[in-house]
Amino acid sequence: MPSTTLTVRMDSDLKAQVDATAKALGLTSAAAFNIFARQFVATQGFPFPVTLTGVVPSEKEFAKTMDARFREVASGHAQIHELLN
Repeated sequence: MPSTTLTVRMDSDLKAQVDATAKALGLTSAAAFNIFARQFVATQGFPFPVTLTGVVPSEKEFAKTMDARFREVASGHAQIHELLN
C-alpha cells in the first residue's frame, strides 16, 4: 500500500516529549502516530475518553456551590471526608 506524509504542527516541547516517550517504548514518533491513527479508525473515534474534566465553573456557579456547601456545614449535615480524620 502506498504511503503518504502527514504534517502536524505542535509545540516543540511537546514534540520532544512525544519523541522521548516513543523512544522509551521502542518506537519512532511516526510509528506511535500510525498506531493512534489505526486505533482511531478501528474505534471510529478517539481510542481514549475525551472529556471536559477540570472545567472551571463560572463565578455564579461557584458561588452557588459554595453557598450550598456552607448551608450543609452550618446545618450539621456535611460529612467529613475520611482523609481529613
